[in-house]
Amino acid sequence: MEKGLKNQVERLLEKKDLNELKKLLFKLHPTDIATLIDDLSEENKRRIVFSLLDIEMASEVIVELSEDARKAYIVEDLPSDEAADIIAELPKERAQRILARISPEDSEEVKNLLKYHEETAGGLMQTEVVALPADITVEQAIQKLRQIVEETEEEFHNVFIVDHEHKLVGIVSVNRLILARPDQLLSQIMDPPETVIYVDEDQEEVAKKFQKYDLVTAPVVNREGILLGRITIDDIVDVIEEEVSEDLFRMAGIEEAEEVVYTDRIFKIAQMRLPWIIVNILGEFVTGYLLWLFKHTLADAIILVSFIPVINSTAGNAGLQSSSIAVRGWATGRINFFNFKQQFLKEIKVALIMAIICGTVGGTAAYIWHGHKALGLIIGVSMFFTINIAVFWGTIFPALLRKIGLDPAVAAGPFVATLNDIMGVLVYMSIATFFLHHLK
Repeated sequence: MEKGLKNQVERLLEKKDLNELKKLLFKLHPTDIATLIDDLSEENKRRIVFSLLDIEMASEVIVELSEDARKAYIVEDLPSDEAADIIAELPKERAQRILARISPEDSEEVKNLLKYHEETAGGLMQTEVVALPADITVEQAIQKLRQIVEETEEEFHNVFIVDHEHKLVGIVSVNRLILARPDQLLSQIMDPPETVIYVDEDQEEVAKKFQKYDLVTAPVVNREGILLGRITIDDIVDVIEEEVSEDLFRMAGIEEAEEVVYTDRIFKIAQMRLPWIIVNILGEFVTGYLLWLFKHTLADAIILVSFIPVINSTAGNAGLQSSSIAVRGWATGRINFFNFKQQFLKEIKVALIMAIICGTVGGTAAYIWHGHKALGLIIGVSMFFTINIAVFWGTIFPALLRKIGLDPAVAAGPFVATLNDIMGVLVYMSIATFFLHHLK
């Protein structure tokens, strides 16, 4: 590794400019990062550099590190959830080698977390928790808390109170614990566990609970109520970012994970994106066929051709706006089957306003451009109907998909755009044919 690079990293660490350091690491190859970590002079600096890596990069770097580095200051010092995420990214043989070289206790924690699906609460949780019995005093609890924090170096916002079977019976905030009288029992100051996360809950549902109840941390239990771990707000921020990215990719017709999309696997990326492009091609052939059916209308009034892109584009954008709002609403829980009627009626009212204004603007522009009242009327009426139809399908289709158990995100993007093109041409040409004798 170049000495200049190491010096640059050392300077950034001295200045505590972690953002710039993160940008620098992003440009490096995993092997170079591993060499850099091994060569750094202080153990604390090695930990900081490794902590700046994302899960995918960390899993590639860790296999390049020296055995001592893996064991001494990387895997064993990571929170259990992060260690499990990194190990999960490794090939099975390498993962087993690393687990065999760390302490049996840490290895068992990671193995237990790996049993859970990565998109469930079990895949998110940390096993590092402060769990204390209800019958000890505040003074005893503070002493135990100090000991646990010294051993784990973790930050804790809450103390979880458990019974003799390790079932969750209450929660005490650290702030309340400090302010309580030393002789009070934890059972006297604890609150009941009103918001708990079940280990098999989907991560999206967990994120909704954090948002609804303004949680910073929450206990994770199994269906018998036994405390297994905790989830913190920083894990939820990652989930929200992941879910938003997933929805955006699905709206574009891409089902694969984000990390695949941004790799250099060009054939894999093409394979993911082609299906919806093919759907789009087939849909546009239908649009072309409809235009062919109305060839006599176009032959008698060729002027109509110049407005096809305007009408289709306006309706397509209106439909995409509605479908995007609907998809996001279903994803966040703001739209459900109880309030969908109100949301639908609101979108229809909005569509009417937009359709009237856009139809008036489009019709007036067509009249001014060509000086033909009938043409202005055709364009205005066509815009009115196509916008309303596009908003109708953009709002209703995600609900229909949700009803049959599919992800509404697939309703947006290429499918809605293609459908709007077909409907736009059909409506426009039908209205133009009806008023054709006024154009001659």
